Amino acid sequence: TLAQRIGSTARAWTPPSAGGDTTYLCCVDREGRSVSLIQSNASGFGSWLVEPNTGINLHNRGLGFDLGEDHPNGLRPGARPAHTLSPALVTDRSGRLRAVLGSMGGDAQPQIVAQLVARLLAHGDAPAAAVAAPRWILSGPGGGFDTWGGAPYRVLLEGHAPADWDAALSRRGHRVERAAPFDTGVFGHAHIIAVDADGMLTGAADPRSRVGSCAGM
Repeated sequence: TLAQRIGSTARAWTPPSAGGDTTYLCCVDREGRSVSLIQSNASGFGSWLVEPNTGINLHNRGLGFDLGEDHPNGLRPGARPAHTLSPALVTDRSGRLRAVLGSMGGDAQPQIVAQLVARLLAHGDAPAAAVAAPRWILSGPGGGFDTWGGAPYRVLLEGHAPADWDAALSRRGHRVERAAPFDTGVFGHAHIIAVDADGMLTGAADPRSRVGSCAGM
């Protein structure tokens, strides 16, 4: 086994005592090489299956798909079912790197990334302002991997969102609920590194995260 090849002091893999989670990270070096990376077990600690040669555990993110013929997120020939993992790399039309960004957060991930990109590119926000800004997410009844599975939907708003968001969404027929400001549970932990025209890097880690950090070296 891999543990035996490493040495006698290595510990064999044992089942975890608590559920796993998702981690997002990004980096840019002085030459402009960049990485936008998400690692995820999905629900709980993944599939509880381990690749025997390496000890790498396998995720269970396929639980967001459905084999039903009429399901909006059906897994079938010719379909493009929604997938939550969405680490992003943004370039301009010439191919120059503009930003790397992403977030954990289950079904909220692509929704959060879309909001971050809009704030960065359409509104010209700095990374720290874009990351700290209030978020909304479309959520299913379970609040995890069921957003694309059918009604009843709800729109969750962070507590520090402007007061007029509620009324505007309600007028459009949405069921609106409020969460706490900078909620750590359902609104993701997003991180951004932006690159300006002179190559200057500006980064921000999410204040919602318990262990997020941003560093220049």
